[in-house]
Amino acid sequence: MPLNERQLRILRAIDQGNITGDSIARALGSSMQMLRYYLDTMAEDGYLKAARVYDNDTREFQIVRAYLTEKGKAELEQIPESNQSFILMNSASQTSAKSEVSQISIYELHDVLKSLEVLYEAVEQLPEARRELAIVYFNDLQDEIKITYRRKPEKIKAYFIAVLGMIFPVSKQIKNADEFFETVRNLSKKLNVSVKLPQSDGEV
Repeated sequence: MPLNERQLRILRAIDQGNITGDSIARALGSSMQMLRYYLDTMAEDGYLKAARVYDNDTREFQIVRAYLTEKGKAELEQIPESNQSFILMNSASQTSAKSEVSQISIYELHDVLKSLEVLYEAVEQLPEARRELAIVYFNDLQDEIKITYRRKPEKIKAYFIAVLGMIFPVSKQIKNADEFFETVRNLSKKLNVSVKLPQSDGEV
């Protein structure tokens, strides 16, 4: 069955770099509830894949990384150039998002990057089944923070939570756990992201 206009717009939004649920929904002017429905059905049909993590703030699973499969890319390539005008991004809403995290000073950035080194040490200690995906999330987080013009608060929050979501369930196996949790607390404040630590370590 051919994809409808909304489904094609979702593919185009992801292809243009909107990979979190929030950014895709904003690009389309869609509700998250409707977007989840479409992403689920399109994933089942093999057009895309979407990774989710549980967000303690919203008590919902958040889409932290969506990407096109070969089938999805092939579908986009079949769209005639003259018919692509309807696939427009709501760039104004994307560029208007402001947050303290986008205003990180050069001094704070140095501290954040040093803290990320500690975070990466924890990632490297993860069991292989978790480590591979955690490294992907970590690299996305680091790139989003390092490259100023790409610094989008919703992506930083999604990637940060995604990395922690891979570590927290096995955090007792991490060496220097006290330093790790202190680093998480510091990053949480500097990135302006509320994080619920494992029960024994409280919440920041």
